[in-house]
Amino acid sequence: MEEIEIRQRLDPYKFYHTIQVTDDVATQGTHGADPSIVKALDVDLHGKRVLDVGCRDGLYSFMAERRGAAEVIGIDNDLSKGAVEILIPHFGSAVQMHEMNLYDLTPARFGTFDVLIFADVLYHLRYPFRAFQILRDLANPQAMLIVKTALYSGNEDLAMLYCPIGDESPYEPTSCTFFNRKGLTDSLSSLGWRTVSVDLSNPRKNRANEAVIRGAVFVCEFTGQSGNEQVDRYWHGTHDGSSRFAGDGEAARASGALTWNTER
Repeated sequence: MEEIEIRQRLDPYKFYHTIQVTDDVATQGTHGADPSIVKALDVDLHGKRVLDVGCRDGLYSFMAERRGAAEVIGIDNDLSKGAVEILIPHFGSAVQMHEMNLYDLTPARFGTFDVLIFADVLYHLRYPFRAFQILRDLANPQAMLIVKTALYSGNEDLAMLYCPIGDESPYEPTSCTFFNRKGLTDSLSSLGWRTVSVDLSNPRKNRANEAVIRGAVFVCEFTGQSGNEQVDRYWHGTHDGSSRFAGDGEAARASGALTWNTER
């Protein structure tokens, strides 16, 4: 296909990702590949199943396929028509893209995965802990999870979740969930994800020149172990913790029954 024809075919579509289509033609997106995600995916993916949550135009889906992934499935609740109608056919790609919400994902729908990419989705979610649970249920043993998000920069010694609404959001109104580093690390650990590495960008400051949020890429390994089985049962509504300790936190801690271990 001549490059002028490719440009003409791409022109009607709006792209989020900048994806190189030929040596001289790229989609006119606003977001290129994050170097930390590129580094995390720079491994042999032969035989691996990859899930790209919030895939948009498929930047990381195509990257995983080029790394040899056996199967790549991307989902987005605002799926890119340009990716489906132009990019996949042009590349001769086997990437499968589906328009669906993260909360509708189940192992019965697509199976389980060895690599899960979760880029620029978390800070949009109103139910982030449910999302973590779903990702856990979709993970094979020792699966890799790549989380690209933005972190709240305050109270670094406490596990925090900053939930701005409307104009208070440091991004825009759909961005309402910002963990701080400890909050995200500990929450992932409680669902079996061990943080292997964290790459941070420079903080973004507000009008008062205070550091509010900063970009981050977490690379995690699925251990399959939660911090405490009894607490996990409590959170999922199958427990005897309340009846045993009747709200007595000191008794629970003294017994060791509710001891939590995030150092994994």
